[in-house]
Amino acid sequence: MLNTSISQPVATNIDTTLNLEQIRAECQALAKSRAKISAGVAVIPLPFLDVAVDVAMLSKLLPEITARFGLKDEAQLAGNETLREQNLKDRIIAVGGLIAARGVVNKTVQGFGGRFIGKQVSKYIPLGGSMVAATLGYMIFKKISFDHIEECYAIAKKAQREALAATQ
Repeated sequence: MLNTSISQPVATNIDTTLNLEQIRAECQALAKSRAKISAGVAVIPLPFLDVAVDVAMLSKLLPEITARFGLKDEAQLAGNETLREQNLKDRIIAVGGLIAARGVVNKTVQGFGGRFIGKQVSKYIPLGGSMVAATLGYMIFKKISFDHIEECYAIAKKAQREALAATQ
């Protein structure tokens, strides 16, 4: 979970016929494809480009995942657009902080490699650094997305069980 102060998905009227396992698998495939884009952007050596792209993609992906499970976030439920915008800003800041950590790790790995690898191998450090950045970009993006998918899945599954129990 990103941050407990960020609005969480809420089940209002869940469709009991939704195949939640299929939705989860589709969302995971979508998240993996977006994580690959994140990894690709991380290779481009422009400062904070990867962070900007990841934040933009996550700000669209996370609400899309929530909607696919038939859920709403607390701000949507309250009908408060200002609260919704603030929650989105809070989520972007939280995500941006996690993604920015990737750059710190990347620089640390490059510095470590530069000190301990011989002259012949050290000329490949930029490639190694790019590979580390891409791998971290993929892993962080996937983790954030998958955590949100599992949160939505658990909420929707619980709501489906409760709705089915109420009809019996």
